[in-house]
Amino acid sequence: MLFRFDDLDRTFDFMNDLHRRLDQALAQVGVVDVPRAEHFGWARLTQQDDALTLRADLPGVADRDLELSLQEDVLTVTASREVAVPEGYEKVHAQERRPFKFTRSYSLPCRVDPEKVAARLENGVLEVRLHKAEAVQPRQITVVRG
Repeated sequence: MLFRFDDLDRTFDFMNDLHRRLDQALAQVGVVDVPRAEHFGWARLTQQDDALTLRADLPGVADRDLELSLQEDVLTVTASREVAVPEGYEKVHAQERRPFKFTRSYSLPCRVDPEKVAARLENGVLEVRLHKAEAVQPRQITVVRG
């Protein structure tokens, strides 16, 4: 059986849509005030030979409202977004971006060096580069003839 990433993408899209609809239904009946799934629209954790990279969409989040923490093999992203009414206006009639606060944690597939973590937030996209610990990086082994 041939596995296609398109099939996996459709499955995750379906699950995200179902999660968003359930959140909206629970919030409408007042059972629980849950954060909306679209607050944190997209994230991808990739692995290279020497590092892991997390890229995530954080529309409208300022760097001062973003917190990253690394504890052993878990990276945690906490972000919030405030949406203020522009000065001089009394009422907002339509608003697509809402204020929010959320936390997401990612279990990393290997140990990383906490001293070699770099993060950048640019144009609403967060990129975190986590260099692997020396012990888990691939090594070239020289074979000696003899």
